[in-house]
Amino acid sequence: MSKRMSIFSRSWCQSVVVIATAAMLFCCSRSPRTVDEVIDRNTQAMGGQQVIEAVHSIAIDLHIVDPSFAVDGSYRATRPGKMRIDVNADGKQVFTEAFDGRRGWEWKGKGRTTVAATAKATAALRHGAELPGHLYGLHELRQRGHRIELIGREKIEGTDYYALRLTLDDGYTTTLYVDPKSWLISRRRDVRPLHVDIDPTPTMIEQRMSDFRQVAGVWFSFANTETDLKTGKVLETTTVRAITVNPEIDDAIFEEF
Repeated sequence: MSKRMSIFSRSWCQSVVVIATAAMLFCCSRSPRTVDEVIDRNTQAMGGQQVIEAVHSIAIDLHIVDPSFAVDGSYRATRPGKMRIDVNADGKQVFTEAFDGRRGWEWKGKGRTTVAATAKATAALRHGAELPGHLYGLHELRQRGHRIELIGREKIEGTDYYALRLTLDDGYTTTLYVDPKSWLISRRRDVRPLHVDIDPTPTMIEQRMSDFRQVAGVWFSFANTETDLKTGKVLETTTVRAITVNPEIDDAIFEEF
């Protein structure tokens, strides 16, 4: 009896493992039906919740090309949402803009005088720090007061993306496109000006993210292109030269000097 029970127990345990494994594989292979499932797939693809939330600061070295100029940029940001970008041309710093957590400010390359950013420019700086891909994962946005909805599938250039409408707590709305193969956000579309203080005219802009590479366990895009969807004109391309996760950043750099 004891031997038969032992065989039965092993057989029962093996059956449970097989059933559990099959259920897990079924769940992973089944197409997501809810926004939570899409968010979970993206979170796992990005490196996992624990790894993403371990990013407390970030430094990104950039090369930015617009139709009429090319510059280098140094972008730095920290939780809970401060950021600064310094722009250099021909090895000389020519522009700085930052968001200190409450206000935005700019330095336009001369003297030691800074100016307050406009309300729209301040909002744009804050949005850049809040959107997933730098400091935060998609799964963290609700707890920061933002809203995410699955609005369906949308086929673009042969890929049937999951389209997520993200509404930030100040009302700003954008659509994020999750690739069903990689589960990474590889496109974003919204109506906005590219550089609000240079030309405030809004247009439908598509940002395409590619060349994903893993840094400190998290997948980041190293190539970005912004295109005016109405005209097809490429507005800006950005190439990431290096990303450093959790560098030591003095909080004072976000304050006006």
